[in-house]
Order: sequence, then C-alpha cells, then structure tokens
Amino acid sequence: MNSRLLVALLCLVAVSSGCVIHDNGCDTCEVQGSPGDVRFMWTFGGKRCSDDPSVKGVNISIPGENLANGGRYPCNANGFDGIILHDFVPGTYSFDIEAVNYNNERIYVGSGRFTVNGNVSVNIDLTPLGQPTSYAYVNWLFPTQAGSSYPTCGQAGIAYVDARVDDSNWKRFNCSEGSGGNSVQSPYLDPGQHYLEVVALDSQIRPVYYYGGGFVSQNGTPVSVTAETWEIGGASVRWDLYDGNTRLYCSQAGVSQVSINFQDKFTGKWVYGLTGEFYGCDQAPVVFEFLRPGSYYVSIIATGSNGRVYRSPSNLPPIDVIAHQFPGPNGALTVPVARTN
Repeated sequence: MNSRLLVALLCLVAVSSGCVIHDNGCDTCEVQGSPGDVRFMWTFGGKRCSDDPSVKGVNISIPGENLANGGRYPCNANGFDGIILHDFVPGTYSFDIEAVNYNNERIYVGSGRFTVNGNVSVNIDLTPLGQPTSYAYVNWLFPTQAGSSYPTCGQAGIAYVDARVDDSNWKRFNCSEGSGGNSVQSPYLDPGQHYLEVVALDSQIRPVYYYGGGFVSQNGTPVSVTAETWEIGGASVRWDLYDGNTRLYCSQAGVSQVSINFQDKFTGKWVYGLTGEFYGCDQAPVVFEFLRPGSYYVSIIATGSNGRVYRSPSNLPPIDVIAHQFPGPNGALTVPVARTN
C-alpha cells in the first residue's frame, strides 16, 4: 500500500493523537536531519484550560500541512493542555494558533515557528484577541546587608510597590504580591525592548527603594523580570534665567522648557542620559525622588527664541543626595542659568 494512504487511514482512527499527513510528493527523498513529533503545550495569558472554562478548544494551522480533524483539538485531553502532532519531516515550520469559545469565536491567538530535527516541544502562551502578544512576570527584591539573605517586605519596611512598564500608568500592589516567590503580571506588550520601573513605598506612601531597567519580551512566551531595587534619596531644583545681570521671566527669554540632568561627581556618569529630563520653564521647582545616594553636579540647559542658549555654570558645587531624604519644594536648590550667546 502507498505509505501516504496508510498514514491517512491510521489518522482516521486516531484523531485525538494529533496525526499529521505529509505529502511532499516523494516517498524516497532524503531530507537532512531527523523526523520527529511536535508536542504543543498551551496556556492563555498564563492560565490553564481549567482556569478559563470559556475555552472550548484550540485550532492549529501549519502552512503546507494537513492536520487531522482540520487542526481542531480539545483544550485538554486526558489531563494534558496540548496536543502531540506526529511524524514531521525535518525542517522549519511556522504556525498560527487560536483558542475558541463555545460559539466558535476566537478569544485567544498566537503564532510562532519551530524546527524539527527529532522530537520538539513548543510552549505557546496565547494572548487575548486584539492584545499584544507578550508580557512579563515581575518580582522585586530589596537591598541586603553583606552576607545576609534578601529581606522580606516587613523586614525592609515596605508596604506597597508601584510599578509600570515604559510610559504606562503606574499600578500599585501590596508588597507581598511580588515578593517571597510571588510575581505580578505586566500589561500585554509588543515583543521587544521595554523599560521597567519599580518604586517601593513604606506604610506612609514614602518612596524607599527604586529600580529602573530594561528587559526584552518574547512573542508567545512570558518572561520573568526580577527588580533588584536600590536605596534612593531626593533633590529639589529651581532655576533663574539671566541675560548678563538681568533676571528674566521665561516668557522674556522665549524659553518654554528646560533640560535638567545630574552628573555623578565620582563616576562622571549622567543620570538621565545625554539629553536630561525636560520640564516646562514655569514648572519650577522640580522634585526628583529616585536618585541613588551620592554627590552630583546639576546641569540645566534651555534654548530660547532666536536660538539663544541658557546654561548653568560648570563650577557649581555638587549637591549631596542622602538615602531616604527627600527635600520638598521649600528646600529647593536655586540654580542660575545664564545666556551664553
């Protein structure tokens, strides 16, 4: 009997096993690599089939492949959230996958690629229809003393944690939600580079520790991100614009915004990159709450109408940022910013 006909007959009596019928037009051709089975395992925004009873089943489409039962499978078969598709020839395949409800409406979707050279497993986390296709699990740690273990939320004096990814809105969590082996889920994200910020707060909602750092999210696979926070202090800054000895209002100088930056006295590194943080000229004073303790030079630059440039002097004495101390507006440092051209 023709081998492809035999496989087709076997698949008719074994739909639940996930048979796949290949027809490459050649029964004797040699393909580099080893054939194998593909074991799909799925979740839905981190949830199992039993966690979301609205999921009726999962449909898989692999271009060029004829899947048994049209690629439609139960969400869970014999205690397994997934399906094993048998006898793939070596090569790289793309796939689309969707979960449907009992009205056969798509509610979760995903896609990806896999390479067969022997048996292979594909773990795919489908995301809600219309949402980006990745996210992160976030947990946080607090600074330790030499040789000691990471403190608990209570030992660190932390009651709440504010977190956000990129420029999204801050969300507040009870500290325990992301500590001691627990984690919180980020919003759904496009795959790629992102920036996480975490602020640890005491019971009086005062910032105590901070973390800021990048991570890369992946399509169809959540990533885990640990925010190892550090102690923070604050600074408060205001500015006066001058043309020679004449003090100017922002409107007189034609300045709409100023750039503020802090340079570490000992390392020379800039806190806010090469461009600084921008604020409205009339926004002073500005309070900074997430600075590492240390000694910093303050730099303020502004550009007015007709290209006039205003800059703070380079010989200002440094300011000291002390852990857990946050000067308010009344304690702001006033920086002279003079026209240079």
